[in-house]
Amino acid sequence: MSLNVLGLTRDLRSNTPVVYCQMDIPQYLEIVGEDFGNFTIQRRRESHKAYQRLSHDIRNGALLPSITLAVKPEFVREIIPILGDDARTAEALILPGRVDILDGLQRTYIMHDLKEAEHQFSEDQKILVEFWLEADIKKLIYRIIVLNAGQKPMSIRHQVELLFMPLKASIESEIEDLQIYTERDTTRRRRSRKFPLNVVVSAYQAHITASSESQKENIIANKMQIEAALDASEQDISEQFQSFIKYLKIYARLDDQIFRIYQGDVGEEPLEDPIDQIEVASAVKPSRNVHWLATENVFISFFAAAAQFTSSELPENVALKAERLDRALEKLCEKMTEAKPGTDPLDLDVFDRLRMGNNPRKVNVGAATRKLLVNGFKEFFRDEGDNSLGRAWQLASE
Repeated sequence: MSLNVLGLTRDLRSNTPVVYCQMDIPQYLEIVGEDFGNFTIQRRRESHKAYQRLSHDIRNGALLPSITLAVKPEFVREIIPILGDDARTAEALILPGRVDILDGLQRTYIMHDLKEAEHQFSEDQKILVEFWLEADIKKLIYRIIVLNAGQKPMSIRHQVELLFMPLKASIESEIEDLQIYTERDTTRRRRSRKFPLNVVVSAYQAHITASSESQKENIIANKMQIEAALDASEQDISEQFQSFIKYLKIYARLDDQIFRIYQGDVGEEPLEDPIDQIEVASAVKPSRNVHWLATENVFISFFAAAAQFTSSELPENVALKAERLDRALEKLCEKMTEAKPGTDPLDLDVFDRLRMGNNPRKVNVGAATRKLLVNGFKEFFRDEGDNSLGRAWQLASE
């Protein structure tokens, strides 16, 4: 089995080197490995009848459309210098576990199934593969979100998931002690700065759409929201991502303090989001509030509020609002640092009482909670952190 380098090119829009290769199917399956499906978390495997026909065609030696792989950023820099030396390039690309599938997941599932069924692929049955070599996070974001969107319809949620799998390690390296874990990791949140990947994905989506609701009830409004996110330029996407990282760093600092202040018996990570529960005790519950920032409603509402507060059609207004937001968050960090264990600097007792004022028979409790959170955070930002979050929660509920 061997990999044959056919040629080199460059995507002129992103200036990304691309290597065209040809190989047989067993070699391809060895390169992508057994965990190729991990790249597209929560994406269901398709079961269209067309895929049954495709399986039959592959078994009979059909030629497939080319498959696109992205070399993981941590391996790109060692391959770039040897481009032009086909033998060394092939040796580097043939190593398992170095790529993620950008386009061709369903075809890979089918080929893997045939292999598991002990089908013997012909040595003459070749496939074409594009290897994209991009280490720059900003360009990889653009490649995954914008270029993938033009190939076939996919939800913005799916595109954000595609984005975060290759960038997970890069994000963790930018924020000290940050750990983003998936359901497959079989781990629990027992310390600060440890967040579920699906929650981080939701928060990023909320930040780029400036909305805490992933699906609006108004179909037209929902379509406009998604189109606005997908029509963003490479510079816009880069700025949004850097903004997200900036506030995620602050979010991690606040999470450190919550673990210190709202300590008590932390125990196991709660199985349900406490913000979504209808019955809440009147007193502050340390074992639950210690995970407050890791709950999805709080996470997405914070980043949606930051995006909404700083939005403006005038660039000078965006800068001024960003300064107010930064001052508010710095004051909150200082207040949290000075707070003693057992106190309630976030005024979560006030928040819980206000949230419980919603009648679950008349309103969607989850949507009402996110609305309270978003408006409360915005009130706090508007005051530049001079007033308490308790006052912000009250203003948001009026």
